[in-house]
Amino acid sequence: SDDGLVIIDQHALHERSMYEQLLARVGRGPLESQRLLIPPVVRVSARQMAILEQIQPLLQKLGVELSAFGPDSVAVQSFPTFLFDKGVEPGEFVAEMLERAEAEGFAPGSEETLHEVLDMMSCKAAVKAGDPLTPDEIDALLAQRHLVDRSSNCPHGRPTTLRLSLRDLEKQFKRTGF
Repeated sequence: SDDGLVIIDQHALHERSMYEQLLARVGRGPLESQRLLIPPVVRVSARQMAILEQIQPLLQKLGVELSAFGPDSVAVQSFPTFLFDKGVEPGEFVAEMLERAEAEGFAPGSEETLHEVLDMMSCKAAVKAGDPLTPDEIDALLAQRHLVDRSSNCPHGRPTTLRLSLRDLEKQFKRTGF
């Protein structure tokens, strides 16, 4: 920048952008989902099965459809299209979501639970740190920075940017006082 250097964490910024987009989309209606030809099967504990029953309305909003597949398993019948397109494995996502729900005590119908799952979805779908981006992808990500609320932090609270002023850089190179 004109007054120094701006370093951007591409994962954190993309995650924030995706989170805000997902939150807006869920506000308009259920996320688009894709029916799976071969539903992955996920083993679940009795407690996780009970949690699933409680958070069914949330899962429907998010485009995740699960069905019982025996006493200790569920089959992932439908999965959000945008996650599937990003290469997120449905069975692994559902298993991780249920582990978190069990550990953190997801409250059925709560806004906090919605935000937790949207955060998890955006994190899984966002570009990863170190992933190579084309110049066009970099430009698009930087443009999103100015369009997204709270773009200074990802949903987990990590900063998306680090600013070093010219003065900070001069200090680092012991060039102050000139």
